[in-house]
Amino acid sequence: MLPVDQSWYQRLLVHAFVLGVAAGVSALVFMGITGTGTDFFFGDSGTDWWTGNWWWIPLTAFGGLTVAVIRKLWKIPKKVTDPITLAHQAWVEPGNVLPLVAISAVSLIAGASLGPFFALTMLGGGIGSWFVTRLGIRDKEAKHEYALTGMASGMGAAFSAPLFAAVLASELGPTPKRYYLVAFIPALFGATVGFAIFFGVTGSTMLGSYALPAYEFNFSHLLVGALLGVLSAFVLLLLILIRKVVSAVFARISNPLVAGMIGGAFVGLIAFALPLTATSGSSQLTTELQISATLGAGFLIAVLIAKMFAVAFSESSGYLGGIVFPIIFIGGTAGLLVHSIFPALPITLCVGCLLAAIPGAFLSAPVSLILIAAGTIGIGPIAMAPIGIAVVTSHLSMSLLRTFVLQEHEPG
Repeated sequence: MLPVDQSWYQRLLVHAFVLGVAAGVSALVFMGITGTGTDFFFGDSGTDWWTGNWWWIPLTAFGGLTVAVIRKLWKIPKKVTDPITLAHQAWVEPGNVLPLVAISAVSLIAGASLGPFFALTMLGGGIGSWFVTRLGIRDKEAKHEYALTGMASGMGAAFSAPLFAAVLASELGPTPKRYYLVAFIPALFGATVGFAIFFGVTGSTMLGSYALPAYEFNFSHLLVGALLGVLSAFVLLLLILIRKVVSAVFARISNPLVAGMIGGAFVGLIAFALPLTATSGSSQLTTELQISATLGAGFLIAVLIAKMFAVAFSESSGYLGGIVFPIIFIGGTAGLLVHSIFPALPITLCVGCLLAAIPGAFLSAPVSLILIAAGTIGIGPIAMAPIGIAVVTSHLSMSLLRTFVLQEHEPG
């Protein structure tokens, strides 16, 4: 039952509009600045081996150094709370927002193989947290819902998908499931307002951004979805191991300025060698799907592993950004790889399942991932069944791998 008798919830339903406007404008500015920067530096390149620009290497090295200098001047700790944890906590300290978002903007423009999810969570959540603080509301549940509404508003704007943003914020937030609707309604209001602002100015949306052939469901695809879910967990395990190895190597570099410059240079070198691995991977996945018929299995394996190293070097060099978009790219690439090896499997099935299941292996938001996969590749309700099976199977498989291989507990 909705707590409409409580004054803080009544105010939140009204303030959701304000949060949507503020987060929507903030997301519009951030995405405009970073999008213009990355397009300027990384928008003109080939797709084959060594068709990137050689000057990306000094550019990303300088970017890594710049980020390291800024972090040192502003005394930003080496470990910064990731956006998934921020959503779990449903709180962003308002004083941390501007410096961390500024560093993330520099990171993305300088070619980090990371995405905007971190900054969008910081911006929206920070606005919501600041708002409830200014109102003097002390109720813990109220603080959480204001922050989550802000996060949903920012994501709904930048992703131009308000339903996905509201569901994601509700799934990741700490609100008990019996109060799911309590969190969902203001989040959807705010996300819709943010979407209206962003889409009204840019006219862009994630929906249908990955054009694939029409898909015809077959009951055997449910089994295929389950197998692809298991495969997704092993792909994510490879990424985790690569990140651990690279992180361990960089931990031996005591000077953060040197680490930033070296890590940035490696990011640029990988992008120069394989331009499809550059930046967040969102536009690169679109290109990859368009030319998929010309890409062989060996090349796709190289892109897949190179992207994992690019993400690891970006994180170890001190760049700040989200990992959701890079993992979606990894999922889409893995789907193309499976289709290239088993061409009898529909490309839409392979890409759709792995695009959702690889992030689904670590992200406790199955409904959101099914929605984003269905929305971005444009499939109907029946075709969601194999994707849903893949997401659930990947999460279960990853839980087992974390317990018995990595010997760690799955995060909240």
